[in-house]
Amino acid sequence: MSIGHCPTVRLPRDCWWQIFGNHNPVFVEIGPGKGDFLLAAARQYPRQNFFAIERSRAGARRLEEKIAVHALRNARVVNGDATCVLDLLPDACVAGYFVQFPDPWWKRRHHRRRVWTGPFVALLRGTLMPGGTIELITDVPDYFALAQKLLDADPELERVTAGPYEGAATAFARKARARGATIHRSVHRRRELTKTS
Repeated sequence: MSIGHCPTVRLPRDCWWQIFGNHNPVFVEIGPGKGDFLLAAARQYPRQNFFAIERSRAGARRLEEKIAVHALRNARVVNGDATCVLDLLPDACVAGYFVQFPDPWWKRRHHRRRVWTGPFVALLRGTLMPGGTIELITDVPDYFALAQKLLDADPELERVTAGPYEGAATAFARKARARGATIHRSVHRRRELTKTS
């Protein structure tokens, strides 16, 4: 499936049922790359659903083929801009987000293309269930620090952990370690709703 522009409507509350045919929790990966994480997670957790958003049409097509080859009924990929896709989702419908090694867009003139912005964090948080998490992994210290500042600034998010991380097992992680880079990981959780009397 491909989303080429930003629609102005929201998907219905039962959109995940329409996509996966069940009510299992849905985890969203933004920028799955070759799909190392998505495919492994879908195999390891068959009672969870995994939905990937890939900007590259060719990359999404290749990942779709891998999902089909492995007969993973709990994994899907859509080709589109992450901000546009997230804007379609109903409020509080995602159990967790994974963003691994986002493009840092090194040149200053390209910084506007960076995914980590205040509005992007607000989109993540708004579509996240209370208690749901946002996991970020990157090997770019400055970008990690920027993301932490934006995530920590949202009063509805609380930091669970942030620091060096050895567990990443994707192609990007292997390349980062091969050149001696430190991999950083953070997890932020949407605060549970408090009951008012």
